[in-house]
Amino acid sequence: MIAKMTFMPLLRCACLAIVALIVASLNAPARAAEGEIPPCPGTQMRIVVLGDSLADGLWGSLRRSFAKCQTIETLRLTAVSDGLAKTSSARWLDRYAEAATDLNRRDSDVVIVQIGANDITTIRNGTARESFSTPEWEALYTSRVAELTEGLRATASKVIWFGLPVVGKSQLETPYQTINAIQQIAASEAGAVWIDTHEMTKFGTDDFAMNGSFQGKLQQLRAGDKVHFTKSGYDFVAGEVLDDLARIILDKNRRAALQNVQLQ
Repeated sequence: MIAKMTFMPLLRCACLAIVALIVASLNAPARAAEGEIPPCPGTQMRIVVLGDSLADGLWGSLRRSFAKCQTIETLRLTAVSDGLAKTSSARWLDRYAEAATDLNRRDSDVVIVQIGANDITTIRNGTARESFSTPEWEALYTSRVAELTEGLRATASKVIWFGLPVVGKSQLETPYQTINAIQQIAASEAGAVWIDTHEMTKFGTDDFAMNGSFQGKLQQLRAGDKVHFTKSGYDFVAGEVLDDLARIILDKNRRAALQNVQLQ
């Protein structure tokens, strides 16, 4: 009788100790070293990468990073030579809806956006065409960035927006800075996490550089066109989002673990 009376409190204490260990482990630092991949989520999750050819490189890097995770789908929603000037935010949202057909999983989607490298061009405004960087163009472009972010935020759990990198073509630098400035304000105000890649992709130099230190060694990180990246370069850039993804994954695992304990 005495053994039975003392068994249940001991079991309850053991359960509480297990919960404490789970929470402590899930609160551990997301990433300890450069290039370290976050753990796999215990429940299904989808990483959607949306944008142009720069985004396509990010998608490739994330796909390689999470290749062993059975619970992560990396969805490629990119279009080479496309952008927000040529294609409206509504059309990009339609592409997302068409590709991410499982509506029950939308709250598990993390959408990563990188777009704008092809946007140094006119925007159709009814029957008129607004020239790049005019006040009319900037107003239209701002609204497209905001509408895309808001539309993605309505269904995805998180939107992370990468700015344009520094490039080795002087004629592109000022226009890309204009696009970055608009995107940063509009996307941030609409609820996206903004990642500034311009300074980061100088690789510790004062200007554009083809090579940089990554994973403990000097490597070529930029492609020959001086706009895109090598495989290692895309891994370098994608590393900026791994901490955010690790926090999201750990939060998902924490909630799942606590829910499982409560259901027992």
